[in-house]
Amino acid sequence: MGIETILATVLPAFIPGIVDGVKMIFSKITGISMGEPKSFQERLEYERLAIEKMKALAELDKPYGTIAPWVSNLRASFRYLAVGIIVIATMIYCFLPTQYQNPVVLNFLSQLSGSLTFFIIGDRIYLGLKGSK
Repeated sequence: MGIETILATVLPAFIPGIVDGVKMIFSKITGISMGEPKSFQERLEYERLAIEKMKALAELDKPYGTIAPWVSNLRASFRYLAVGIIVIATMIYCFLPTQYQNPVVLNFLSQLSGSLTFFIIGDRIYLGLKGSK
């Protein structure tokens, strides 16, 4: 467990902030706001498309018929349960004696955990930095 593991698990959490910082620098240099609508009409269109997207996602996620509350709760938390299982499996694998570890498997699990850490933590940090627009 060296610097590669740390970089694979921690660095992805900072990528959204770094990308946003680079966008802000280019925005300041050029004077053109990046990714923001230029007029009120464009802003309204953007908001309408976002609402349509949310409606479509809600329609896809709607269960058919009546389901038990525990099934609904399990469906809602499935991604987070999967992330937790993979991260715990990675931590257990990292603490195995070295004669039982395969470097390829360790590298795969650490990169997978880094991606999942980005999914859970990095996205939330990015939304917090952006002000949850």
